[in-house]
Amino acid sequence: MAVYIELMQAQNYQENGRFGHVIELQAVVSNRKGARLHWLQRSDRASGPDLPADTWVDLHRLAPQSPLFEAWQKSDGESGLATVPLPEVASIRCEADAERVLDFWVVVIDGVDATGASDGDWAVMQARQTLRCDTGGSIVEQFFLITGDEVGVDGTPPYPPGFSPQ
Repeated sequence: MAVYIELMQAQNYQENGRFGHVIELQAVVSNRKGARLHWLQRSDRASGPDLPADTWVDLHRLAPQSPLFEAWQKSDGESGLATVPLPEVASIRCEADAERVLDFWVVVIDGVDATGASDGDWAVMQARQTLRCDTGGSIVEQFFLITGDEVGVDGTPPYPPGFSPQ
């Protein structure tokens, strides 16, 4: 069975002075035991010392206990087919001249079957979120676009240039 990532929703979000998107991906793996997840993000703006500008960061490695990864963490150790929701709210403050471009590169690699074998199936989903306010703080751009969707069976999914999954 193939491994894949499906976009379940990407809805505009505006609440409590913030705007962006409610995003939910669904990762499906044939063998959850030993399956790997890399949730990479890169922003044109720094967001603290662990999230520098223009640098791919694996959020799953950085913050595995984040609510985003709760279902993935809970399913760890299960065997067989797994369908795991990955919900995210990606937003910024709605204020004068606020803007951000956020790139996503999500990789899922299948785990091992009951015999301990792995066929190396993987899936990659790429997306870009663009958010911008005008000088008065009104929303003028609020886009979420899938920019890539790929699957493979060779055990070596593509990663962004300069990023190593270690």
